[in-house]
Amino acid sequence: MKVKNIHSRPGLLPVIFLLLIVAGCVKNDELSYTSHKIATDSGDCDKNPCAKVKVSFPIAVASTAIAEKINAIIDDKIISYFIIDPDAKKEESIEKAVENFKNEYLKDKKMQPDFAFGYEADIQGEVLFKGEKLHSIAFSAFMYTGGAHGYSSLTYLNLDPKTGKEYDNTELFTDMKAFKKIAEKKFRTQEKIPEGSNINSTGFWFEDDTYQLPENIGFTKDNIILHYNAYDISSYAEGGKTLEIPLEEAKPYLAIL
Repeated sequence: MKVKNIHSRPGLLPVIFLLLIVAGCVKNDELSYTSHKIATDSGDCDKNPCAKVKVSFPIAVASTAIAEKINAIIDDKIISYFIIDPDAKKEESIEKAVENFKNEYLKDKKMQPDFAFGYEADIQGEVLFKGEKLHSIAFSAFMYTGGAHGYSSLTYLNLDPKTGKEYDNTELFTDMKAFKKIAEKKFRTQEKIPEGSNINSTGFWFEDDTYQLPENIGFTKDNIILHYNAYDISSYAEGGKTLEIPLEEAKPYLAIL
């Protein structure tokens, strides 16, 4: 049997090198994330109330249009936290939104010299899950712009790493109705709501006395997270409510795993 020697075929080596280069490029362009941080204030914070801002959020790192789309969605998410006046023009960048937040405080301080409290924005973004069909990012935020208390929230972005598109919650499931039944049963157990009783019998605020999934749905490698922020289904004093369901139990109803 005659064995062919690739060294005798000079045309093959350039092809092999080209394939190796292409493979390397594909690997380098796989979506990964780095963290970007902003920490700033309106000045004179040691002696007086001021506006303080701390922001940390992931940035998709890859030389692709998909990474640009994902970063635009993340930027838009962060900017939305800094909207104080819903009628005002939305800022074009996170940096401008932060500066506007500080300037709004200084305006309020000038109009009310005895204003005893500062503004505060603390926003932390974290990639919780990376899969072939889904990247899930959590955003924990505390915002205070005056009043009796600030507002804490937990929200999620669920992104398609192949397109850069944000999933609608309905797109996460193959059978949302069946999953909701499982979630309600677990929610009743966790919150000690008797089976068969009205879902609001212990003081919750579900619309039309019917259990509903939250708007805020996130994923880790082990669980699907269902989170209701304060005021979603209960009072501020009650705080947020989180229900975690193992992915193995949820998997038959999910479209993105």
